[in-house]
Amino acid sequence: MSTTSDESPTLYSAEVEELVAIGAAIAANCEPCFKYHFREALDLGVSRGDVAQAVATARKVKEHIAEQVLKTAGEQLAAAREVGPQPGTCCCSTPAPKARKRC
Repeated sequence: MSTTSDESPTLYSAEVEELVAIGAAIAANCEPCFKYHFREALDLGVSRGDVAQAVATARKVKEHIAEQVLKTAGEQLAAAREVGPQPGTCCCSTPAPKARKRC
């Protein structure tokens, strides 16, 4: 265990950082990032078992979120039958800026 600048104990280390990055790579569906951080973790001495636990945890988080989105989709479909689609906001619902034509 190391300490932070204020001398309080911390568990955060280069090894833990790589496990976090592995989880983030899985969340982002980024295969190159996963491969990179997997190799980095192994190079730091992280066991394959610890990497497998990080992967399993990331998978559980992703699956839970996917279940919630599907539940919301079902609720919206049911509501649309009764009262019409419900409003929502989304980062991808705003139109992209128009591309300038080139000569």
